Amino acid sequence: MADPIIPTPQDTRLLIQDTTTKTAAFNTPAIDLGAGFSPGGLGLAVGGVVQVTASDLADGNETYSFVLQESSDNVTFTAASAAVSTGAVGTYPVRGRVTKRFVRLALTVGGTTPSVTFKAWLNPLP
Repeated sequence: MADPIIPTPQDTRLLIQDTTTKTAAFNTPAIDLGAGFSPGGLGLAVGGVVQVTASDLADGNETYSFVLQESSDNVTFTAASAAVSTGAVGTYPVRGRVTKRFVRLALTVGGTTPSVTFKAWLNPLP
């Protein structure tokens, strides 16, 4: 499968998940922002860039949503963004604020035969 086309250059060090296909709920491995990460205030504005290259919508009841999550210990995670629903092939931004060291992307699926293929990065926002 060819890599997806992303509208802007992405930092390979901030790749959250390389191209994968999932049929059930899934949490990506976390990115470690470093022991000294402490943005203060409201946190660092970030965006998850999710490139969906295939999704099963055949039954009309399949659902897919992504949310950024953060953790201080890489064990207990909490939401760092609102959930973003995806459907058709395309690029979806998942915007949030990060205040903790570890960041991951969580996928929630629903419906009769869910299957989604995606690739995702983390981007600091201005």
